[in-house]
Amino acid sequence: MNCLRFGSVLLLLMCASMTEAETFSELWGRAGEQWDPRSRLPDFSRAGYHNGERPLPNVPVVANVKDFGAVGDGVTDDTAAFALALEEMDEGALLIPSGRYKITGTLRIQRRGVVLKGEGPDKTVLYVPKSLQQLLPLDGFTAQGVPKLKYSFGGAFIEVRGRDGLVRIGDVIEEATRGESSLVCDVGGGVARDDWVMLVQKLDPEMGRHLHGGQDAGKDTLSRPRSIEWVARVTGVEGNRVMLDRPLRIDARPEWNAVLHHYRPTVDEVGVEHLTFEFEGVPKKKHLLEEGYNAIQFGDVMNSWVRDVRFIDADMGLKVGGAKFFQGEGLEFVEAKREGLTGHHAIWAVGNSQECLFQDFRVETTYVHDLTVESFAHGNVFRNGSGRSVNLDHHRNGPYENLFSNLDVGNPKRLWRSSGRGDRGPHSGARTTAWNLTHSGGEVDYPNSPARMFPQLNIVGVSGYETSTGDDKGPWIESLQGLRPADLYEAQLQLRLKAE
Repeated sequence: MNCLRFGSVLLLLMCASMTEAETFSELWGRAGEQWDPRSRLPDFSRAGYHNGERPLPNVPVVANVKDFGAVGDGVTDDTAAFALALEEMDEGALLIPSGRYKITGTLRIQRRGVVLKGEGPDKTVLYVPKSLQQLLPLDGFTAQGVPKLKYSFGGAFIEVRGRDGLVRIGDVIEEATRGESSLVCDVGGGVARDDWVMLVQKLDPEMGRHLHGGQDAGKDTLSRPRSIEWVARVTGVEGNRVMLDRPLRIDARPEWNAVLHHYRPTVDEVGVEHLTFEFEGVPKKKHLLEEGYNAIQFGDVMNSWVRDVRFIDADMGLKVGGAKFFQGEGLEFVEAKREGLTGHHAIWAVGNSQECLFQDFRVETTYVHDLTVESFAHGNVFRNGSGRSVNLDHHRNGPYENLFSNLDVGNPKRLWRSSGRGDRGPHSGARTTAWNLTHSGGEVDYPNSPARMFPQLNIVGVSGYETSTGDDKGPWIESLQGLRPADLYEAQLQLRLKAE
């Protein structure tokens, strides 16, 4: 056999071997040809800053915190200088030059277009020597016989808060089912192409069962007035039919008091980037009594981000509530002085947070809850991350249709360890999806009663499970090795952009 022929044969054998090693999910196929957004595999393609269609911006610097009196020597209290800079600066980036800045109070941003920009996690450090409870004590409380502190659940040293700015358009007057992309409304306010709108529906027992794939929502979840929010962009209007740029995640029904509003958020394009949060590192307090070594919290914002940030010995790293199209990337969670369970929440998406994207993160310590979705958070994506022993915490109150894709979870013994009071219903709403999760081997944690606690759960490409498919109400499990595409989010995004 001559060299040319031998090389051709070898190439064919290699190609055949590579083809055999690749596997494809029945829910997706090779290139999305078997997928439909109305199926049990949701559409995750719109997660992230500007729906994943733009890279995070490099916002020009307009001010330097040292010009407002900050010193950055790790001893001088620089809190007042930061507050003054944020009050007086225009839209743009506030530069935080290399240094160690002592912070003893909350830095608040409540307007659009402001970016806190360090010079890199190894250069710009925000040093926080005291907890929020030490600085601004709040009374504890007891719920279900368990003592708690409010700072265990929120508050942070950087807080970004906006409002949704809703203006009523009209009632939904015809039922629309999941997967449809239009609503028929009793239009009372002008609506036009490219407007952003929010559908708001009131939770009742029937809607709770719909949200949970036929399971009851839980007594606590139904015991107080709650609204389910969903945001989309208008692509056209024909009479009283409003066409939208994405498929509904759940049904829209008049009996659920479905109302369409203009969505005009007061805060967007806010970022925190290129810095480290270093907390004092005193031993973590008992679960739910954490004192508030909390770094960053965003509430009711659109198209905002946290990028290239390191969190050292934090009780809570990053929390987003009611955020739309938020992006967190290049996040690193580490320990310095703390040991064991070093924090409460690393990344936490709650309160109708929609289509937020968390990517390229590392959890190199152990939180009680590493990656958390809670309280109707939906369409959020956690991708291309890794950790020591990551758990996918589903904290009840109806988080639904969230994706965990292409993650190295380390030791898998905590993978599905989830929390939340039992009277808040199943851990998750319908169609949680885990796609191509790798781990270090050993015993792999399995969801507790996935048909009951994780209705319509999708587990695709995670070794350690027995394949189980075909039950529309039960879990869909494909134990595939060499799964392609490796990242479902990226595959769906590219398929959508190609079609558009």
